[in-house]
Amino acid sequence: MPSTWHDSGTDFVKDHPRVTASLARSAGVRLPPGATLKVATAKTYTDRPSRDLIPDTVLYAGPKQEPTHVLIVEHQQNWSTDKLRQWPRYVAALWLNFKCPVDLLVICPDDQVAAAYEKPIETSLSGYTHCPAVLRPPHVPELATTEQVSGDPVMAVMSLAYHGTSEQILESFATGVLSLGDDEARKYYEYGVRMAPAVVRNALEVLMETQHSEPFSRLGLGYYRQGREEGREEGREEGREQGLLEGERGTVRMLLKARRLELAASQDRQLDECTNLAQLKAWAEAALTADTTDDVFTAPPADAK
Repeated sequence: MPSTWHDSGTDFVKDHPRVTASLARSAGVRLPPGATLKVATAKTYTDRPSRDLIPDTVLYAGPKQEPTHVLIVEHQQNWSTDKLRQWPRYVAALWLNFKCPVDLLVICPDDQVAAAYEKPIETSLSGYTHCPAVLRPPHVPELATTEQVSGDPVMAVMSLAYHGTSEQILESFATGVLSLGDDEARKYYEYGVRMAPAVVRNALEVLMETQHSEPFSRLGLGYYRQGREEGREEGREEGREQGLLEGERGTVRMLLKARRLELAASQDRQLDECTNLAQLKAWAEAALTADTTDDVFTAPPADAK
């Protein structure tokens, strides 16, 4: 079943084909110069139903019935061997249909998984090896100032998704989005919440709660909690409380890594063994500004202050 992250990424591509084209070029896709991409409907590229032949999004350049280039965009967070069979089929089917160049772009913020998908896919057809274009961190610009984010909030969403473990990127996204008008701020913040990996999403929530509470409340962005919870599906399968605890532990670790603070073995165990959600939230808040890991682990929970 598609996740919120997957569906939001698909919506993002359909809503912003211009940015998608720019990212595709950065990943090595040779789109025609000046090509404007448009979204294809299912009827545009298939003449029979097939559960195994439904790409996430298909974009095309040129006339609808005789495009000059076709781009398939797939969203993946985890490794799936099924994709090694499906993706070559997608490309071959559309090439047979339209008789024009067809590329497949994989959007995958987890760089280790992305590296695995970047390898050529051998098929049983003689001479047919499919090479997907994979969007990796160097292909996505880092928007690290408030002005950059407010000037291009669409690309800022991708910057957050791919580089959000950086404290500067995280803070710039928050301040840049909040500098927009209310409607735009809601729109791009929701995209950011839903498209960022869980650990970035959790850190963004802590940042907004602790440093931007007033403008955050002004915009009425309470749905971010829903996005946070939906990003913890695995945790909820083992119990809602356990999922919340794991999410906060991940936030603490991510923030410390971004600040180049290394946990001692005893502190690592202390983090793993803590089952007090308020305490974990306090550590996450402290990690935003702490100079040492000792500063983090001496922070009391809010109800003890």
